[in-house]
Amino acid sequence: MPALPRPAATLLLAFLSLTACSSLGEYAYERRRLAAVLPFAFTAAQKEFAPHADGLADALAGALVRTGRLRLLERARVEAALQELQLQQAGVTDGGTAARLGKQLNAGAIVLGSVTAISVREESRSAKIAEKTTRIVDVEVEARVIDVETGELLGSSRGVGRAQSAEKHAFGGRIGSLASPDALVQQALLGLGEKLARGLAASLPPKP
Repeated sequence: MPALPRPAATLLLAFLSLTACSSLGEYAYERRRLAAVLPFAFTAAQKEFAPHADGLADALAGALVRTGRLRLLERARVEAALQELQLQQAGVTDGGTAARLGKQLNAGAIVLGSVTAISVREESRSAKIAEKTTRIVDVEVEARVIDVETGELLGSSRGVGRAQSAEKHAFGGRIGSLASPDALVQQALLGLGEKLARGLAASLPPKP
């Protein structure tokens, strides 16, 4: 499968999270914290895959809204605050900086996310006259919600996405074709926003 153009992949990540997130018990509107979802940091070793994580924050935001447990600030306001504080769009990882940004936005909570690990491996199997090669990609992500005033960790979540592709060789011919690592990373990321949102919503207490 060829890699999707980046804008299309970003939209697909957000769409799948919006449509797939199952409903937990919603909080009353006044019990929902106002939160800002920051761009995901990319702390995995393979920096060449970092652009594929661009849509994760939007996917997570859409899924969180559907849980009915948080109110979210618009992305444009978050980006403007990042620029004003001269913070990188690539993601904030430390709680102190996140709290400073949250106060700038008058938010009650900050949602931080990161892509922590990516593995790409190939497995080969031979059976008589045929050989099968499978390329497997695993992507690990995590997210947490931090109270802006106290720095308290309000909730956390982790998720792993997997995608794979296979080809067979027999009688000098080939059946199928291995997808590129880039394409498989994109596939593995699909649905991770929804997984993270479920975990965060399940552990997130209502606003006092």
